[in-house]
Amino acid sequence: MSQYVEKTQKQFSEPQESRLRMEKSTASMEKMVKTIEEGHAKLRKAFEETNKRLNHVFEEHNHFKSDRDCLDQDFNKLFNVHHNMKPQPQGHVLDNPYHQEDIKPDTLLENKERFSSQYQDGDNMSHYEKEALKQLCEP
Repeated sequence: MSQYVEKTQKQFSEPQESRLRMEKSTASMEKMVKTIEEGHAKLRKAFEETNKRLNHVFEEHNHFKSDRDCLDQDFNKLFNVHHNMKPQPQGHVLDNPYHQEDIKPDTLLENKERFSSQYQDGDNMSHYEKEALKQLCEP
C-alpha cells in the first residue's frame, strides 16, 4: 500500500507532467472527432449525389416505360391491322394468329393491294400505321 501512496503522491507532485499528458490525450481525441466529422461529411455528400443519380434513373425509367407502353399500343394496333389483312379460309378461324405457313408472296401481294385500297388517303391511320404501310408496300 505504501507503493501506491508514493506513486499517487508522485503524480500529484508533478502537475506539469499530468497536465501535458491530459493535453496530449485531449488533442488526440479532438483529432479523432475532426476525422470522424470529415468522414461523416464525405459520406453525406456521397449519399446526396447517389440519391440525385437514383432519382434521375427513376425518372428515365418512368419516361421509357411510358414510351414502351405507347409503342406496345401501336404495335397491337398494327398487329390487328396485319392480322385482319390475312385471308381467312371460309368457315375456319385460325387458332394461332402467329401461324406463318399460310403466308406466301402472292398472299402478301393480295394483302398489299387490299390494304392500300382500304387506306388510300391515309387520314384515319396513325404515324406508325403509315410507316408500316410504307414498309409493306416496298418490294
